[in-house]
Amino acid sequence: MPWHNAVANKFADESAVSAVLKENAPSAGMYYLPFAQEDLKPGVLFALANVLPDGLETGMGGMMGVALLGQAVSALLVFLLLCKTSNLDYWGRVRFVALAGVAIGFVSHFPYWNWFGFSTSYTLVIILDTLIAWTLAGLVLARFVEGKSG
Repeated sequence: MPWHNAVANKFADESAVSAVLKENAPSAGMYYLPFAQEDLKPGVLFALANVLPDGLETGMGGMMGVALLGQAVSALLVFLLLCKTSNLDYWGRVRFVALAGVAIGFVSHFPYWNWFGFSTSYTLVIILDTLIAWTLAGLVLARFVEGKSG
C-alpha cells in the first residue's frame, strides 16, 4: 500500500549515504550506530540499518513465491487456532482472526518502536496494515470452520 512511503523518510543525498555505507559496512548484515550501548545517549545520532553491499535481489517472481509461502504458513497457523473456536458464529470467528492480526502486528512491531525508536506513525501504519490483512483473511478462513450458525 502507498501509505508505507508516507511514514518513511528519504536521505537528502542517497549517493553520499550509499558511498559511506559501502566504505564502512563491507559485509551484509545489521548495523547499529553507535554500536556500543554505553555510547547510546541523548543527542547522539542513532541508526539501525540492514546493509546489503551487493544490493537486493529484486526478482519479483522469487520474492512473491517466498512471500506466498510465508503467508500460507501464517494462514495455516491462524486457521489451526481458529479451529478451536467452534463456539463462535461466523462473525465471531472473523473477529477472532482480526484480533489475532492485531496481536501479530503488535507483537511483531511494538518492540521496534520501543527498543529502536521506530516512529509511532510507522508502527501504527504497519499494525493497521496487519489488522486489515488478517481481517480480510478472517472473512475467508471463518467459512472453513464449523461453528454456531448465525
